[in-house]
Amino acid sequence: MSKIIILSIIVLILCGCVHYSAYDNFLRDKKLRLDFAKTHSELTPEVRQAIVEGKILPGMDQNLIRMLFGDPDETYLSETGMFEMWYYENFAFGFDSQGIVVKFFSPEDMAIKKKKTRR
Repeated sequence: MSKIIILSIIVLILCGCVHYSAYDNFLRDKKLRLDFAKTHSELTPEVRQAIVEGKILPGMDQNLIRMLFGDPDETYLSETGMFEMWYYENFAFGFDSQGIVVKFFSPEDMAIKKKKTRR
């Protein structure tokens, strides 16, 4: 009986583990960002420094975003092909037709802000 209780406690603890999105992991792991910047000398010094600081800059490209955050959960391509969105769990990127970041939507930007209406 005590084995079942211990196993139940372990399962509950594992289920309660904190979940972080890819963006949260990017922000939390400075060593990983530093290592990435050091091993990608093909990037400009400004881009490498931004990565070390945990920043996303307009001008980064889709290949770099994919290396940093993996494949997006969803994508959207405008009918004209002039704009593309990559959606992740709680953040997103907007790209121009050349695959260059024009806008980063942080978790705060993605939060739905409900407005109270008067009746």
